[in-house]
Amino acid sequence: MKAFLVRRIYTSFITFIVVIAIVFLLARMTGDPLAELANDPRISPATIAALKAAFGLDRPLHEQFVNYVVNLFRGDLGYSLHYKAPVFDIIMQKLPYTLALLIPSITLSNYLAYTIGIEIGWRRGTRLDSVFMSVSMFIRSTPYFWLAIIFLFVFSVQLRLTPIFGAVTPGKSFSLTWDWISDYLWHYILPFFVMTFRGFLSELIYVRNVVVDVLGEDFVTTAVAKGLPEKYVKRKYVARNAMLPIVTVLGMRYAFIIDGAIQTETVFSYPGTGRLVYEAIFNRDFWLLQGAVVILTMSVIVVNFIIDLLYAYLDPRVRYR
Repeated sequence: MKAFLVRRIYTSFITFIVVIAIVFLLARMTGDPLAELANDPRISPATIAALKAAFGLDRPLHEQFVNYVVNLFRGDLGYSLHYKAPVFDIIMQKLPYTLALLIPSITLSNYLAYTIGIEIGWRRGTRLDSVFMSVSMFIRSTPYFWLAIIFLFVFSVQLRLTPIFGAVTPGKSFSLTWDWISDYLWHYILPFFVMTFRGFLSELIYVRNVVVDVLGEDFVTTAVAKGLPEKYVKRKYVARNAMLPIVTVLGMRYAFIIDGAIQTETVFSYPGTGRLVYEAIFNRDFWLLQGAVVILTMSVIVVNFIIDLLYAYLDPRVRYR
């Protein structure tokens, strides 16, 4: 297990460095981040030159990369020209909202997809299976933003049961902490439901198909031929052997927790990192977008590392590959 951990840590570190280099080069290929300022007649060329010197843009590319990596390991992701604040501070302000939305919704949707998917796969070919698969394929083919707009129109515009935008009511003061929590939950419930609903139905079809594949294995046929109880076969033979590929797919949903809610947060004007990425693209905020991509890269690598450990725990044979 120690050798397995060392290999995974080494490969994760190399992956991080390679991806960081690619992000750096792609960011520089998009053009001059100060180009819009240079086109502003109110800003003098001397000011532009001073800004380039302050951000290190006047140095050779290799020096910029070294400076970028050094600052990165110090926790310095750059400075946002749009927000007029350090990128790291901005992301840390928005990240709690995204974590509060995505972690519970992904966890609940994964649980529902796993438990119900096993039951649907076990009852393959039935009317229940046909209904769930038809609904799952329809929802899976619809983008988040379209589903979010439909729910927003029905529950917020037509029925007026939930707010139209935001995480809390703008301009409202709260005398008690509970007042803020209740107002936040009122804004929270609809985007949470959209994320959970679509995530559950999108992954249900995958879990069901994995279970159907496992049901075709000889050891399941043998267990049924022995006369073992249906619940025992389903739990011990089918669910356990279907868990490995399911863990990989469902677990990787956490890896894209930063950008996974971009469309939903944008539709609901929810102040998370997903909307932050959208604003960074819209405002051509070079360093903010670059910092968000770095955080996304780190989350993917960390979650992938955790999945590898979980995979090695569930299947010890993986440790020797």
